[in-house]
Amino acid sequence: MDEGRIEITTEDGAGYRFEVADDGRLHQTGFGIRPSWGDGLPLSVFPLALPTWGEGLTRAPALRVTHHGGDPLTRLTFAGHERSVHRGGLAHTVRLRDEARGLEVSLGFRTWDGDGVIEQWTEVHNGEGGPITVYELAAAAPAWWGIDAWLTHHGGGWAEEWQTHEERLIPGTKLLQSWGGVRPHLQVNPFFLLSFGDPSTELAGEVLAGALAWGGNVRMAFELGNPMGQLRALCGWNPVGSEVVVEAGDTLRSPTMVWAWSASGRAQTSHRLHRWICANSVRDGDRPRPVVMNNWEATFFGFDQQKLVSMMDDAADLGAELFLLDDGWFGDRHPRDNDDAGLGDWMVDRRKLPGGIGALAAAAEERGIRFGLWVEPEMVNPRSELYEAHPDWVVHQPGRDRREERQQLVLDLCRPEVREFVVDTIGGLLDAHPGISYLKWDANRDVSEPGSPALPADRQSGYWVELARATQEVMSEVATRWPDVELMLCASGGGRVDLQSLRWFHEVWTSDNTDPVDRVLMQWAASHFLPARVLGAHVTRWGERPVEFGCAVAMSARFGFDLDTAGLSDQERQVCRAAVEVYLAHRDLVQDGDLHRLVSPWRVGAVTSKDGEAARTGSAALSYSSPDRRRSIVFAYQLDEPGGATPAAVPLRGLDPELTYEVRRVEPGGPDEVATATGADLMDRGLDWPLTAPVTAAIWSVTVTA
Repeated sequence: MDEGRIEITTEDGAGYRFEVADDGRLHQTGFGIRPSWGDGLPLSVFPLALPTWGEGLTRAPALRVTHHGGDPLTRLTFAGHERSVHRGGLAHTVRLRDEARGLEVSLGFRTWDGDGVIEQWTEVHNGEGGPITVYELAAAAPAWWGIDAWLTHHGGGWAEEWQTHEERLIPGTKLLQSWGGVRPHLQVNPFFLLSFGDPSTELAGEVLAGALAWGGNVRMAFELGNPMGQLRALCGWNPVGSEVVVEAGDTLRSPTMVWAWSASGRAQTSHRLHRWICANSVRDGDRPRPVVMNNWEATFFGFDQQKLVSMMDDAADLGAELFLLDDGWFGDRHPRDNDDAGLGDWMVDRRKLPGGIGALAAAAEERGIRFGLWVEPEMVNPRSELYEAHPDWVVHQPGRDRREERQQLVLDLCRPEVREFVVDTIGGLLDAHPGISYLKWDANRDVSEPGSPALPADRQSGYWVELARATQEVMSEVATRWPDVELMLCASGGGRVDLQSLRWFHEVWTSDNTDPVDRVLMQWAASHFLPARVLGAHVTRWGERPVEFGCAVAMSARFGFDLDTAGLSDQERQVCRAAVEVYLAHRDLVQDGDLHRLVSPWRVGAVTSKDGEAARTGSAALSYSSPDRRRSIVFAYQLDEPGGATPAAVPLRGLDPELTYEVRRVEPGGPDEVATATGADLMDRGLDWPLTAPVTAAIWSVTVTA
C-alpha cells in the first residue's frame, strides 16, 4: 500500500480508495468496481471523503455540526487508519479530526469477501468541552465523476409498494426521502440501483446496489453538478427532525449502508445481497419459512372460535404448516369488533373465543400445524382501557389536539415505561401460551405531533432518531427473550422493509395488495434486494384472479393463503392442495436457491411506474436453481393479453451445459408434460413460451436425469 493511500475493497477489488493530501485532508480517489479514477492527478480535484458544512460552498454536506461555543464550520483532517479481521473479511476504521474543535469522526467499514459486499457507517465523537448539535450525518457519501448514471428506485404508498421508477440523473439533486417514523418505506423504500453508462440489464452493465439499514425516516440524495460533472450520493436518516444533541464524551453513530457491485449486470448484485442477507442480516436466514394460512381476508373482524377451528381443518387439509390469527381477537370492555376500539387491551375477547388463545393453539397442534398471532404493539385506540388509564402514554404535544388516524394513536416508545409495557405485553402472551410460535407485528399509522416528554426540551429536535432507537430497543428485546418465535414485520403492508429491522425479524409482509398481477411487479422489484424467503406472499381474492394464477405467483416467494376456505370450489381446493405439494417439494430452491430473472415485465431503459403501462411487456419469468446446478424451478407469467412482445421462449440460467435434465410442467391444473433436454439447449434455445391467455402461469421443474 502506498504511503497515505487507503484501499477498502472486497476480494474481487471492488470498493473504495482514499488518499491523504499534503494539507492532511482525506480525498476519495475511487469507488466501485474499479476503485481508481486515475493516478497522477492532483488530489485537490478529487472529492473529500466526508464533505462537511463550510468546506464545499456549492455542494450539500455529509456532516453538519454546530460545535460547543457556536462555531458552525467543520474541517476534518486525517488522524489514522486501523484494520482488524472479522469473520467475513476486514474491518476498517478511518479516523478524522477537527483539530480546532476537538471533534472526532470515524468512517467505519466491513468487507465481506465471500459475498462481495461492503458495509459502511459514520461515527461522530464529541471531544469538546460541552454539548454539540449534529444536524446532518450521512452514513455514506460516495462520489463519481465523468459518467452517465441511471437511478432505479422504488416507493408508492399503501397497496402500491415497490413501484419501480428508472431515470437518468441530470444536473441538480434527485431527492428520495420519507417521513412519519413508523412506516416510512411505504413512501420510499431504502434500496436503490445505480447503473453507469447505459441502463443495466440482468447480465450486462456496471451497476451498484445500495441498501440503507434504518427503520426510520430515510433520505437518499443524488447530487450531479460541478466540479467536472461529479455525482455524489448522500445516504442516511432524513435530517429533518433528526438534529441530535451529543453530550461531551458521547458518540453518535449513523445507520449502516450496504453496498454490492457488479460489472456484469443486476443478477450478480442480487445474488450477492441475497447470500449476505441470509447469512448476516435477517434472523435465522437458513431456517425454512412455513406455508401460512391467515384468516384476515376470509373473516376480517367477524369470526368466532368455531370458524377459526374450521379454517384450521381446511389449512391442514391443504397442507399449510401454520395458522395465523389476525386482528380482532382481543378487547374486554372495548372489544375489537372493528378498527376503532381495543388496541392496547391485549386480553382475549371471550365472546368470540371462549376457550382463549390456549384452546386455538391446542386445536392447531391437534391438526399438526403451528399457531401464530397478530399484534400491533406500538399503537392504541382512544377507545381502550389502556388509553383511559394512560392518556399521557401517546405521542402528542400538550395543549394541542391529538390527531387520530385509523381511529388510533401511537404509543410513545421514547418513554421507558411504555417500552416496558410493550415488551411485557408480548412476553405475557408468549409465556402464557407456549403454543404461539409466530407473531405478525403490525403498525398501521404514522406519527403526528412528533415529540416526547421523555426527552428534554433541547432534545425534541432529534425526536425521529430517538423514536427509531427506542423502536429498535423494543424489537431487539423481544427477539432476544423469545428466540424461537418467528416474527413477520408488517407496517400497513411493506412500510418497514429495511435490513436493520430484519435483524430481529424473519420476513416482511410485502404489501397488503395481493392482486397477483400487481404482486408479480412488486416481487420482481423487491427481488433485486431481498431474498424470496423474506417476502411474504399469499393467495387471496384481490383482483378476482384465478386461484391457480394466484398460487403460481405466491409460490415464487414465501408461500401462503389468505382465503375464505369455505368458499373454495372443489376444483380450487384441489389447486391449492396441489400448489402446497409442489411448493414443499421445491421450497429449498425458492428459499435457498440462486434467483434468475429471465423475462422482465419492464422494457429496458423505459421510465417505469404504476401508470407506465407503455413500459410494460406483459410477460415475466424467473427461476431458482440449486448451487450445484442440478435442479431448478421456473415460473412464467402472462399478465396481459399476449401481443407482439410475448417471448417466443425462456432461455434458462443456472444449469450445467454438460448435463441432461428432465423438464416437467408442475403448475396446479396444468398439463402433464415431460421432456428431456441438455443444460446447453435449455440455456441457449430455452423453454417454449406456452401462455396464450392473460393471467395465466406455467411452472417447470428441471432436474438432472439419473
